[in-house]
Parts: sequence; structure tokens; C-alpha cells
Amino acid sequence: MHRFGASIPGAPGMKSVFRMVVRTLTAAMVFGLLLVGLQAGSATRGTASATPTPAPQSTPEQVTVGVYVQNVQAVDLSTNSFSADFYIWLRWRNPDIDAPAGIEVQNVFENWALTKTEVYPEPRKQPDGSLVWLGRYQGNFNSPLSVSDYPFQNQTLRFVFEEAILNVEQLVYVPDKDPIVVNPDITLAGYNFGEPRVAFDSHTYPTSFGDVESSPDNRTYTRVVVEIPVTSPVTSGIFKTILPLLIVLIAAALGVIIPASYVDSKVNVPITALIALVAMQFGVSSALPEVGYLPMIDLIYLLAYTAVTAMLGSAVIGAWRLRHEGEDAAMSLERRFTLGISVAFVACFVAAVLFYTLAA
Repeated sequence: MHRFGASIPGAPGMKSVFRMVVRTLTAAMVFGLLLVGLQAGSATRGTASATPTPAPQSTPEQVTVGVYVQNVQAVDLSTNSFSADFYIWLRWRNPDIDAPAGIEVQNVFENWALTKTEVYPEPRKQPDGSLVWLGRYQGNFNSPLSVSDYPFQNQTLRFVFEEAILNVEQLVYVPDKDPIVVNPDITLAGYNFGEPRVAFDSHTYPTSFGDVESSPDNRTYTRVVVEIPVTSPVTSGIFKTILPLLIVLIAAALGVIIPASYVDSKVNVPITALIALVAMQFGVSSALPEVGYLPMIDLIYLLAYTAVTAMLGSAVIGAWRLRHEGEDAAMSLERRFTLGISVAFVACFVAAVLFYTLAA
């Protein structure tokens, strides 16, 4: 029993060692947790600093634009072009941009013949702090012209110019109070002027021009389209083109009053009329371009050819009837033929004019 109650030598020393080990492990665990927390916070801060905050998109600079049409000298249907003289003014506020440097006329017909005069070589400062520039352009400009309803024309003359340096994210054109003004004394031989129009829009190029970093946004540019409608006087088309043709047809129809026995004379009248019509159409066509559709004037000439050829046919049939049934029967046949041909031509002529006029 004595040995069970006795103390074990060295026991207090082992307890001290055990407590020291526990304390060391606890301190190591706390230090490890602190180290992990510091690393996680550092990574979070590094990620936040590595992601840039997108800067707000700035508003593009606005340039106020106006156009004054000084003169339109001529319209050339054969080349789809016209010659003109006009002014462009630009007004803006930011002195750091050079608005006139980027302006470019898009529909120049002959680049070598375009004359650009800077009326204001340097922008002039206005009382409100803005800058204004004025330039004058003289030359030939391309504009699609239609001859479908010739000689009754309705054309639209266009000037197109755009900003060629800064895209729409950097600069846009806006209209002035009176963005388009036409010289009230302007005249153009053979045409009457209508109410001018101006449109402000943007133009996106369908190609990147080899730039691998290009996108539709940075190849879209602001532009201005000026339209001046012109129409040819109806009386001019009637007296210069339609009336001579009708006179030839009437002359051919008058051959019906020649006695049927004069066969040679009755046949020569429509033949002469055909030759006259061919010469007249050649003169008209020489002033028109080659197009892929049938203009009204060509259709009218085709109707005239058909009518005169039918009159020639009636003269030949009349000659045959003269031989078998006599002169009265031949003259009666030719009169009926001529009347029917005339009515058919007038009906087709009116229908053609109405169709082309309404379609235009």
C-alpha cells in the first residue's frame, strides 16, 4: 500500500513541458491565421487595383454648319454632273480643334477642277466666344440624274461633304438657324429652282481600310447632304421636243388625202417621215447618257415609228386594193386605217406621259 501513495519522481517537470508545447502550438495557429488573412486582403486589394475603372464617355464636339449657294452654272445629263459655286461656314467653341482641317467634299466630279478659297484663312472669334470659318468651293460635282421622264425633268442636285479626320464620337455637325440659303438672283437655263433641303447624318464606311483595330464606331463620320431640286419647264419640253415630233406625224397622216392612184407619192410620204424621225431622235439621244432603262422620250419615238410604219402599210394595202376594187375603195380603206392609227397613237402617247410623270 505504501508504494501506491508515494509520489512519482519527475512528474512536475513533465507537466511544465506539456503546458509549454500547448502554448507554442496555440501561438503558431494564431500566427498562421493572421498570415492567411493578410494574404487574402492583399490579393483582394491587388485585384481591385488591377481592374481599371472605365472613364465616362465624353460628349463629341459640336460644329454648327451652314451653306450658301451662290450659283449653279450648268447641268450635264450626259456625265451626271453639274457645276456650282457655294460657301460653307463652320462655327465651334473648342479652340483645341481645327474644324476646317477635316472638311471634305465627297462628290467632286473632277478633283483637279475644284477650287477651294478660304475666305477666312484663320477662324474669327465671335462675341460669344465661338470661332467661325468661311470657305468657298467652285467646281463640278457628281449627282445621279434621271432622264426617265425626259423632256419633263425633275432633278435633284446634291452637295455632300463630311468630316474626314474625327469620327462621330469626337465631332458632329449640327445645323445653323438658317442652314441652307440660295442666292435669290440665281438662274439656270432650262430649269426652275425648287425649295432647297439639307440633311445632317452620319456615314459608316463598310471597310476598315486595313486597320485591324478598326470598328464600325470609329469609322463613322458626320456629314451634310445639301439638295437643290430643279425642274424643266413643261412648255420648253413641249415646244422643243414633242411638238416637232407631232408635226412630222401629222405630215405623214396628211398623205391620206393624196389620190390612191399616186402610189409612189403616198409611199414616199411615210418613208420621208421615218427618216425625219430617226434624225430627230439622234439629235435628242446625243444629249442624253446611256442608261439601262427606257426613257419616256424613247418610248414616244417608238410609238411614232410604229404609227408611221402602219401608215406606210396602209398605203401599200391601198395600192393593192386600188388595183382590184378601184380608187374609192382604196381611199376609204386608207382613211379608216389612218384614223385608227391616229387614235391609237394619241391614246398610247397620253398613257406613256401619265405613267412616267406619276412614276417620277
